[in-house]
Amino acid sequence: MIENVFGGIVLTAQSFNPSIFTEAWLIENQILPQDSLTGPRVYSPEIAQFQTPHLQVLVIPPKMQVLFGLQAGRAEHERATNIMVRTVQLLPQTPYQALGLNFDHFASPPDKEEFGAFDRRLLGSGDYALLGEFSGGDARFGRYLSKDFGDWRLRLDIKPVTAGPDNRELLQFSFNFHHDVSHASQTERSSELVRVLGMWESLRAYSDDLVKRGTQQ
Repeated sequence: MIENVFGGIVLTAQSFNPSIFTEAWLIENQILPQDSLTGPRVYSPEIAQFQTPHLQVLVIPPKMQVLFGLQAGRAEHERATNIMVRTVQLLPQTPYQALGLNFDHFASPPDKEEFGAFDRRLLGSGDYALLGEFSGGDARFGRYLSKDFGDWRLRLDIKPVTAGPDNRELLQFSFNFHHDVSHASQTERSSELVRVLGMWESLRAYSDDLVKRGTQQ
């Protein structure tokens, strides 16, 4: 039932300098292999945007983000984290603020179960006073959950969406693992970011487990 799984890494700072991210700089510093870049690219003082067949990178003054499909294979996941690791190692003077690791899972109902019934079964029962106002077959339900999880603040938003090439109703599980480094000294932020980027695989596995548990009630 789980499909179209996407990942994202978002690094925020007081100010990035997009003009650093030229194609020559990316290749010379082993951030991306020369033959991996594809499609249109933008390199300017205001924005840097480039891509490989399986991931997209955007750098603007408030943030740097990498978006990729989690079904593209382990090599692409490692390439995405390597882009961020190499960046913070090469640019330790950047005033980094926080790191976000994002995972988006889309779940469909089991065969022959209508989406409204599936959504209600998972999320539309309980003691909340307003549920009685949403008793019709066209009602849809979601949840927001948040907690501390080790070095991270986990925010999970679950909601019905219409997505995919056939515009089906799906249940989207959006995970954000947030780690703040603004409290650390400037000299420590780069190494701290490299440390927590190393947790990507375990956080992805944890999000997978929560989605499986959240769709098997």
